[in-house]
Amino acid sequence: MISKTRGLLLAGIASCAIPAISACGGGSGLENPAHSIPVPLPEPTSSSQAVASENLGYLWPFTVERGTIECRAGEQAVFLAPDGTAYALNDKAEQAGLPNIEPIRANGAGGDKVSLGALRSRAVGLCKFAG
Repeated sequence: MISKTRGLLLAGIASCAIPAISACGGGSGLENPAHSIPVPLPEPTSSSQAVASENLGYLWPFTVERGTIECRAGEQAVFLAPDGTAYALNDKAEQAGLPNIEPIRANGAGGDKVSLGALRSRAVGLCKFAG
């Protein structure tokens, strides 16, 4: 009886978690990522950090393979593309005049845009070094 109750509880949690993840700004991940096994990023030591598709695998949200994430004054989360263009990863950066990130966002396997959540969180985490 206890194991049956546990099984129902876990099934309920799983069914609630999947829509919550999808609601975080993107559906599925990339269908065929260049790197299917992510290489963890090192602990940051400054307000900017190089990132690449190999660091996020299926969750890499861009059509470019690499770039730099930054936290600028006022908790502005920014992605610097290889061509040097700085894009807003959050509302604060967009309000500061940086262009929207949408032109370089990748579509996931389900056709929705890949979530920016993982990368945005990492960029905001760099704010502790921004002073």
